[in-house]
Amino acid sequence: MKLTKLPSECTGMEEIRNQIDQIDLEIIRLFAQRSDYVHEIVKYKSDEESVIAKERKDLVIRQRSEWAEASGLNKKTFEDIFARLLQQNISEELLLLQQNK
Repeated sequence: MKLTKLPSECTGMEEIRNQIDQIDLEIIRLFAQRSDYVHEIVKYKSDEESVIAKERKDLVIRQRSEWAEASGLNKKTFEDIFARLLQQNISEELLLLQQNK
């Protein structure tokens, strides 16, 4: 993704919104790519416990929220985002696991 301007170079609200739209589109593309890996990992999981992987889930949520905070973002917001994302991933993986049996 190549942004055409830095935030400080934008001269109006429309330019800023266009840049935000480009960033959001790239975020969605990255989430889709991430989802491909989530679907693929089910091949290596044998049961519900390995899908839920509570320790890994807790680590990922904690780590991503710390990454966000280190980047100047709200830690709690990203803790919530990743908790929700991982819960959705677990639901998808459980469904795939059942289909593969």
